[in-house]
Amino acid sequence: MKTRSSRVTKVLLVGVTALGFAACDRFTDEDRDEHGGQKVAIDQVPPAVKATIEQESKGGRVKEIDKLPGAQDGKTVYSADIVMNGKEQETLISEDGRVIMRRAHRKDDDDD
Repeated sequence: MKTRSSRVTKVLLVGVTALGFAACDRFTDEDRDEHGGQKVAIDQVPPAVKATIEQESKGGRVKEIDKLPGAQDGKTVYSADIVMNGKEQETLISEDGRVIMRRAHRKDDDDD
């Protein structure tokens, strides 16, 4: 009986995690379009965001930063595309410098 409830718990955790990733994926793509994301330079972001981007990109390089006004509960979110060891990662950062999400960057049609 204990094994079955353990399995059910694991299945539920996997399902909730998958839904969370799907929501994050939708969040970044739709909000970039809906909130008119604009490219900004590192010196145009708040100090807490700048510190987080510098920490996240240590040993790599920042390819692009997008400012997404009002993207999370009316607050601005910053999306930093960071290249590390030849792999690109997108990091979403709140105005207070907290990392909201990290994910491998997807190739879009406009990245060609």
